[in-house]
Amino acid sequence: MINETIKDIKSKKELKNLDNKFVEEKLNFYLKKHPLENKPFKQLKRSKKYRLMLKSIRKDLREIYGAFIKEKPSLNNLKEVLKTKKLNQTLEEHNQILKTHQSTSERLNNYKEIYKNIFKEIKPESILDLACGLNPLSFPYMGLEDVYYIASELNKEDCNFIKDYLDLIKVKNKVIPLNLTKDYEKLNKIKVDIAFLFKTLDSLEKIKRNISKDLLKNINSRYIAVSFAIKSLSGRKPIKERGWFYRILRELDLNFKTFETENEIFFIMTSSPH
Repeated sequence: MINETIKDIKSKKELKNLDNKFVEEKLNFYLKKHPLENKPFKQLKRSKKYRLMLKSIRKDLREIYGAFIKEKPSLNNLKEVLKTKKLNQTLEEHNQILKTHQSTSERLNNYKEIYKNIFKEIKPESILDLACGLNPLSFPYMGLEDVYYIASELNKEDCNFIKDYLDLIKVKNKVIPLNLTKDYEKLNKIKVDIAFLFKTLDSLEKIKRNISKDLLKNINSRYIAVSFAIKSLSGRKPIKERGWFYRILRELDLNFKTFETENEIFFIMTSSPH
């Protein structure tokens, strides 16, 4: 039953690339709270409870992953352009790829401002971009040259795409598949100058409460840049104050500064005063 149900959950186009083990975790978590009847699977599939289960799990997965993907990106045009142009002359081709992901599309008009604020007090030689989505393709906006870029995503297909891109632009890199709700202790072994966690913690908290504290404790970096959406996914309603996040900042004794764009609020955190 489990394998068949996972297949049903992933039958939606935007969810098909998700790792089976990750989907199975969500399924088992749901079934503990809402067990299904003990019926033959063909009969169970026709039940209202089964349909409600699919709807609920897909909704959560879209918020974590699928809702941010508009279409499958391709590096083909960028490869051709890079043959004749330098990296800083290929912004339009980069933008076309960045537009295929909701979060990076929303940042297009603000990337220069975002990185100007993030890198105001640091010129990093190493970056850790967690749950990166397509954010590594904003590299031309960072104004960096010699940098070691470490990125993570949930599934291997996305990791391969990011790896292909960073290799294409000849940036030293490592791209690793990570489930941040389970693999956070591995982060302690990755020492970098700055870590990014853009629009990630809200979704992770829905899976595992207080996971943000475990993540921030294990990130081995003096600087951490975290962002949150200012509005809901629909773009209609503002999101309430995140008291839970300020509590974690106090408990971990992290110093922070904030700045906002029209879509996001950013926290730049340090482990000790300057």
